Amino acid sequence: MKKSSPDTRKGAIVLGGHIQSLGIVRILGRRGIPVIVIDAAARCIARRSRYCRAFYRITNEDLPGFLKGEACRSRYDGWALFPTNDFHVRILSSNRKELSRHYKVGTDSAEVIDLFYNKINTYRLAERTGIPFPLTFFPDREADLDDPAIPFPCILKPAVMYDFYRKAGRKVFLCRDKEELRAAYDKALKIIPASEIIIQEVIPGDGTTQFSACFLYAGGRSYVRLTACRMRQHPLDFGNATTYAEVSDEPEPAALAERLLSAASYNGLCEVEFKKDPRDGVFKLLEVNPRTWKWHVIAEKAGTPFIPLWFDHLNGVEIGPVPGYNKASFCHAATDIPVRLALLFRGAGYWNRKVPPVQDAVWSPDDPAPWFFEKIYLPYFIISR
Repeated sequence: MKKSSPDTRKGAIVLGGHIQSLGIVRILGRRGIPVIVIDAAARCIARRSRYCRAFYRITNEDLPGFLKGEACRSRYDGWALFPTNDFHVRILSSNRKELSRHYKVGTDSAEVIDLFYNKINTYRLAERTGIPFPLTFFPDREADLDDPAIPFPCILKPAVMYDFYRKAGRKVFLCRDKEELRAAYDKALKIIPASEIIIQEVIPGDGTTQFSACFLYAGGRSYVRLTACRMRQHPLDFGNATTYAEVSDEPEPAALAERLLSAASYNGLCEVEFKKDPRDGVFKLLEVNPRTWKWHVIAEKAGTPFIPLWFDHLNGVEIGPVPGYNKASFCHAATDIPVRLALLFRGAGYWNRKVPPVQDAVWSPDDPAPWFFEKIYLPYFIISR
């Protein structure tokens, strides 16, 4: 554990240690705000940042007890908590009342979070709000797979992603016919209950049809927002990580997302994902991530200060809306290079596209250590993931 000396200023506790976390550490650290990192893995790059004051390796199972424990509470009383994955969000929201006695919890209430943590709730809210989403089925039993309205190809995915992805190693099962759908259903039942299984149509289109509307949203209004096209991802189809994204002028994703966030009475940082259906030109909701997202550091080039303004808001500082944003892009070179090569072989014209200025995910001349450690850890990441 990296030791740190006591600091009278209140800081931030970042849960998680990969790229998302590194971005938060740097953004706040460069503004003189002390930051520590907690992660379940020792091989994490955020702990290697010069702006990380301390690192604690705590398992997911022990995280709630650690945060509630006297050692953490006494040392970091009044600090802000920043989650970086769905598990952290769930832990903070379900323990929000108790944790709020000692920390500034950057996660909404459990009731609100459950609207987005569980995608069945998300789609039902979208339906009530008039937000388009892909043709979706919620089978109660195996016999429901015979529904003639289910199109092929389709995907089978979980209502709650975190445990499913950790056990299945993928976000969805692609099903090209009824036989594959039944096989996928049987696999899913070994991981999640039938009540959490979702079947959804596959919307055609490549990376140029994938969009996200991102917000700092609080008290029924948007303070910071940005829309981007998540052009390249890994894996190429149904990816779990964006490798390249660029700012977009499309107005509709943000308008639809704000309606959804307003209906949920949401407060916090979030990413709302859409896909533009080339068959009808409609943006259709995929999911909502009620936290920071992997490529949030694009804000440094786009002029959208999501992280520092949310930190100020959590600390009782009055904030005002940020008008607009600048053209910029994000690239994670370590994962984008193989994706670009795969797209080149597919003949995709956007395989090498980059819109300046480009925000690199890891490399930074004022903080080079995480870049070098990422290269050291890369073989481990490839094998373990």
